Amino acid sequence: MSILYNLWLFYIIGYVIAYSLQVWANKKRGEPFDDPEFLFQGKKIFIIAMVWLIGGFIISLFVPVDFGFLFYIGLFFYIMGIIIGGFAMYSFAHSRGLTITRIHRFSRNPVYVGWTIFYLGLTLMGWSESVWSIIFLIYFIITIPYFHWTVLLEEAFLSNKYGDPYREYLKKTPRYLGLPDT
Repeated sequence: MSILYNLWLFYIIGYVIAYSLQVWANKKRGEPFDDPEFLFQGKKIFIIAMVWLIGGFIISLFVPVDFGFLFYIGLFFYIMGIIIGGFAMYSFAHSRGLTITRIHRFSRNPVYVGWTIFYLGLTLMGWSESVWSIIFLIYFIITIPYFHWTVLLEEAFLSNKYGDPYREYLKKTPRYLGLPDT
């Protein structure tokens, strides 16, 4: 098969949808939800994020897609990840400052939950016995601690920025998934 049938197309489609939702949310919100103070602190976070993003795209160029059973299971997770990210963007779009309503009542980090599910979907969609599929699986596995590291940095940043209201939110709301404490 040609490169046209490789995973990169789904990778790009997912990111175009996510970026479009982010632009919409930021416009509706009137300010970026992705705090530039955090994103560009020491440039380390931004550089690592770009290496991770571009690295995933490059790997996906070589992952063949077989439209078999695993593809459709993966497609389900891929779409669910995008939907969860969409709910997070909707929540951001309808709040200012600290976002603690809607989907953020069930997860302090729904964007990362959505991205993890999205990447699980991509991994399944491109799964085969090819070396590139295995490399993408390793990339997905490494993505999980990378996301967790980013979440820990964001929590420390937001704790300093928002103080006690954020610390109270930390106590009531699960980091990734769950029911809020009432």
